[in-house]
Amino acid sequence: MFTQLKGGQTAAMVFLAGMTLSASAGAQQDERLSIHGSATIAYGKTDRLPVVGVTKDGTSDYRLLALQFGYKISDKDRVVTQLLHRKIGSSPLNAVTPAVEPVWAFYEHRFDNGLSLKAGRNPLPRGIFNEIRYIGTLLPLFRVGNAVYGETLEFVDGVVLRKPFDLGSDWSIDATLFGGGYDLKAQIPTSTGVSVVNTRNENTVGGQLWVNTPIDGVRVGAFANNYMSTPSATLPEAQRPNRTTTFLYSAEAVFSKAFARAEYTTFKQTKSPNFVDFSSYYVQAGVNPTEQLTLVAEYNDGRNMVRFANTPIPNLALPLNQDVALGVSYKPSAQVAFKLEGHRVEGYQFDTPVPSVIVPTAPPLVARLAPAQRTYYGLLSVAFSF
Repeated sequence: MFTQLKGGQTAAMVFLAGMTLSASAGAQQDERLSIHGSATIAYGKTDRLPVVGVTKDGTSDYRLLALQFGYKISDKDRVVTQLLHRKIGSSPLNAVTPAVEPVWAFYEHRFDNGLSLKAGRNPLPRGIFNEIRYIGTLLPLFRVGNAVYGETLEFVDGVVLRKPFDLGSDWSIDATLFGGGYDLKAQIPTSTGVSVVNTRNENTVGGQLWVNTPIDGVRVGAFANNYMSTPSATLPEAQRPNRTTTFLYSAEAVFSKAFARAEYTTFKQTKSPNFVDFSSYYVQAGVNPTEQLTLVAEYNDGRNMVRFANTPIPNLALPLNQDVALGVSYKPSAQVAFKLEGHRVEGYQFDTPVPSVIVPTAPPLVARLAPAQRTYYGLLSVAFSF
């Protein structure tokens, strides 16, 4: 199988396979060692423009492989490492995505009062799916809520504290606080083309609060994070970016035969040269006619404010993409899922530059949007986990 791969892909697959074999041997000798893995392999094709790494020619270079190793030091202490390999077809984000990266590497201690502490490279407690979005057997689509999650924000390097609280009458709260730093990667259309963002945010403090209602499966949550973009301290004071706060609001209702979810995120940085004004959301709903079959619909939408620096032209809200997705998933077992999904994408966020903003050359100096582009794409995938 490795002869069909190239460069870093071969190294990644060999490395992950080697780690699995060696760890499996160790697990047979020590019950304190746990090993979990997941993989999602897909084929995708568009009818026109390339989007999320899928092209008109079609691509099978589309996959997510995750391996997690845990070691139980004692009844209250453990260490966990998770390795991730991903390839997103022809997406520009591949340029800033390592062949293999340690997305988790943390030590955890659980106190008698229910408080838990994680230190190291921790899962970022953000939203509904952040800690499980690479386990394809748990997801109704290849990726969920792409407008909110993207291909980034998997971890926080630092400390995470979590504590559940019982409020009585079947109400409860899960509260999380964290601090540290993390990487931010994104692909954003601008007035001049496609921009790939790869930055580091530091000195971040934030938290997430989940409120569990008396209705089993129904909960609401909120996430907030205040961070400093880098570089900062090494820049002249006038050029240092302000601290930025991001917010994420979540709602989820999951029942035996149906589910519905929605999440909305926003963040703003208005000081030059790091101007950002971004918001996005998705809504998802589905039914489970049988234990093996899931039918799902999802809508993603996002907007990015385009700023015309040093000009009298006012800012313009640029719709990124409106993605309407329909999917069907068949699970012959809890560890295997076959998925077929179709997407209709309209907007300006594609893997190749498309006309987005028409800049005025004469009064009145008001920019306007170019006609939105549209493309359809499909994904056929298989996911398995152990």
